[in-house]
Order: sequence, then C-alpha cells, then structure tokens
Amino acid sequence: MVRKSVICLCLSLLWIASPAFPLEKIKLPCEVMEVSELFDSSSSQLSGIRYILLHHAIDADRETLSRWLKAYGGTEVTFIINHKEYRGILCRLAHCFGRGLLFYTGDARPEKRDVIEVILSPPP
Repeated sequence: MVRKSVICLCLSLLWIASPAFPLEKIKLPCEVMEVSELFDSSSSQLSGIRYILLHHAIDADRETLSRWLKAYGGTEVTFIINHKEYRGILCRLAHCFGRGLLFYTGDARPEKRDVIEVILSPPP
C-alpha cells in the first residue's frame, strides 16, 4: 500500500513539474480558411482590423493547435506571411473545433488555402 502511494506521489509531482507546452516557441504551419476585408470604423482604435480563420495545415499538428488554443487562446502570437512577420491575437472558437481566429492590423493579405506559419508561445 505504501509503495502504491509513493508511486502515485512521484507521478503527481512529475505531472505538476512538466508544463502542458514547452516554454520554447512552437512554429506551426496553419491553413487559411477565410480572410476578412479591412474593417472600417469611426473609432481610430477599431479601424484597420482584419481577421484570418485558420486551422492546422498538417494533421499531426491538430492536437498541438487544439491544446494551445484551449490553454492560451486570446493571447498575442507572431505569424509569417510571404517571409514577413506580423503580430496578432489568436483566439479559440469554442464551437469550431481546432480552429483559431487571428485578429491583426496591417497589410497582410493571405488567400484562402494559403499556409502561414504561426509562432505559438505561452504568455510571459
């Protein structure tokens, strides 16, 4: 009985000590499903916003993206389109399994089915 308790304690400590994601960045290719037009607003804070609806580009990355979205959805990420880096906020869509909604400003104009690289990292 004591041996079983010790084993359970050790496994619990290992589980607590190991993060759900590594602390380094994860570069994940994502396929563009939809791209918005430029939103216009009378408020300068809201003007110029766009979004990209995306999901994993490689089936093996499906679970990684899903876990990241559940753990860190709504945080800032870096993404690369045509060798140019942009910053945006990647959000989880609770009823669209494995899909993320990436809000950003800038001139990036990916097309449907383009593959972009999204750099995921846990918030500081």
